[in-house]
Amino acid sequence: MAWFTDTGLRRLAGERSYSRGLDYVEFVSDLGEVPGGVTATVRGTGRYRVRLAGREDGDLDGTCSCPYGQEGHFCKHCVAVGLRLLGEADVELPRDERGKGRGGSKPVDVKRFLTTMDHAELVELVWQHASDDAGLYRTLRLLTATAAQGPDLAGLRDEVAHLRVEWIEDGDEENYADRAEDVLGALGRLIPRHAAAVQPLLQHAIEHIGAAADSSEGGSRIIIDVANEAWAAYLRACEAAPPDPVELADWYVEFRLAGPEEVETSLDDLADLLGEEGLDAYQEYLDVTLTSDSGRRLLRSMREEFVALTGDTDDMVACLAEDLTNPRQYVHIAQLLRGAGRTTEAIEWLERGVNADTTPQQHGLTEVVDLLAELYTETGRAADAIAVRERHFSMTRTQRDYQALREVARATPAWPTIREKALDLLRERAGGQNWHAADVLTAVLLDEEEIDEAWQVTKTHRCGEVARLAVTARRAETHPTDAIAVYRPLVEAAIAQTNKRGYARAAQLLLTMRPALLTVP
Repeated sequence: MAWFTDTGLRRLAGERSYSRGLDYVEFVSDLGEVPGGVTATVRGTGRYRVRLAGREDGDLDGTCSCPYGQEGHFCKHCVAVGLRLLGEADVELPRDERGKGRGGSKPVDVKRFLTTMDHAELVELVWQHASDDAGLYRTLRLLTATAAQGPDLAGLRDEVAHLRVEWIEDGDEENYADRAEDVLGALGRLIPRHAAAVQPLLQHAIEHIGAAADSSEGGSRIIIDVANEAWAAYLRACEAAPPDPVELADWYVEFRLAGPEEVETSLDDLADLLGEEGLDAYQEYLDVTLTSDSGRRLLRSMREEFVALTGDTDDMVACLAEDLTNPRQYVHIAQLLRGAGRTTEAIEWLERGVNADTTPQQHGLTEVVDLLAELYTETGRAADAIAVRERHFSMTRTQRDYQALREVARATPAWPTIREKALDLLRERAGGQNWHAADVLTAVLLDEEEIDEAWQVTKTHRCGEVARLAVTARRAETHPTDAIAVYRPLVEAAIAQTNKRGYARAAQLLLTMRPALLTVP
């Protein structure tokens, strides 16, 4: 059955995926031939569907429903199916000779044979298989519903309704996605001729498929992709037969507020279809809803999206300024004003953000400081950039903010004084109760090439193992005996675990120790 070699499989997968695939061969099931290749199921953290197919150049293609496979990689599950296929084809041959071919007769041309069958006989054959194959029967049913001059809208409505599910078990995502794509394919065949009749069906399909992505136990990416296909089909139907703009606005608002979050829709997609009348209705609905429920983040996001589409810079600034509880709003406002060439106003908004009643650790405040320091530098206000960086570092005392302070101040005469003051703040905090403060101090000292002081910090303060080993590695360059004294008990403790993980840890430490060991007399 195999048309490829073990060497080709290894080359396509890469050593990592190939090696991992060896462990999954026993979990391959439902292996069967299809036109151009094979399909199979592989059980891992979920149940994944794999398809291997031959290319015209004789090489191999593979797809898998696992997250890594969905990114376009030839994954370990594809390798497992390939190895299983090679094993069944060449079970008695050594691995190096597998898949090289045995000779034999030319494959049967099944498609050509079907053209020779009697029509009634062929119909009966297809019907028999459809009786046992739900997927084939669904395909035939959808073809029938869309083949007539007047499509079977009631039947298609039932098919769309079946896409509504409460939960999708891990491993069943691909089956659901296949079913949804079949339905979307049938609805797509009715565009543009029956575009108006298809629109409400596609609306329900978007809602159901998007909700299914939200309700997927395993990876939902494959279902999200199908939901986005449904949205694209809906837009095509609307372009072919433009709907009532007010009704479209009402549906879209309700969909955004109550519908699934996973579907990648945008008001901009509908702008031309909505026109002035539809956008007015959309704004009115939002204004009424915001009045009664102003705290909903989604509503505010929708309003910002609307103003970005229909308003000017000042309108957008006013909209963003309605809720300044998140420091990132100041960044958004400043970026908007900066893009409009209004840098002075952007700086003023960022200064408001820095001086707002927020905690130093509040999510987004660092972004305010970053952009403000950048704009100060761009406008020749280097002293202000240093001041805002120094103030922020004094509150956060993180390695990241120390580095940012150094970046703006290093070239100035004031840097030695600023540097020592900043290090004193880190030393002060390291002597307190903060668990990670000494780790931050050692990281900064190493970055500053203050190796001796970093070493002393590990002796006098509570440091984590990662920090201690980082300092020890640098200490080993000049004081190998000191470093070995740190490594030896860690190696002994790892070996004492008497398991693979412990031995691997010991080996890793020994490799790290090697330079120090070689320099000890």
